[in-house]
Amino acid sequence: MSHVTEPRGWASQPLLERESEILAIHRAVDDLCGITDTGPAARRGGVLTFAGSAGIGKTTLLAEARRHAAERNCTVLFARGGEQEKQVPFHVMRQLIQPAFAAMTEAERHEVLGTWYNIVAPALGLTAAPEVPTAPDPQGVRDGLD
Repeated sequence: MSHVTEPRGWASQPLLERESEILAIHRAVDDLCGITDTGPAARRGGVLTFAGSAGIGKTTLLAEARRHAAERNCTVLFARGGEQEKQVPFHVMRQLIQPAFAAMTEAERHEVLGTWYNIVAPALGLTAAPEVPTAPDPQGVRDGLD
């Protein structure tokens, strides 16, 4: 299993002059978590995305989003890709969802993945690779995860 951690010292750094971005993150996370000004509502889930040029603080803002979501008992999935991982099939996908699947029992994984189990589980590293080493079918893995 692969775990990604925050860069050392980043989580403790204050976010200066980012009040509007932090407020937007808190509102978006609260909305996804079903927290409203009038009280709790149904969780709807979703995805937050961040875009911008290098060096503007996306990593720090993402850490704030994860921290705020974790405070609200949300499931937070996180992965990071880089140039070196381009050659490893499904590396970022493994980082992102493998911990959630690894926490399940084998029976739960079979139930969640259903008929896609034999395609998706090896790609996630949840089962031993097949005896005949073949690369997983990328479209099959994507379809199984959908």
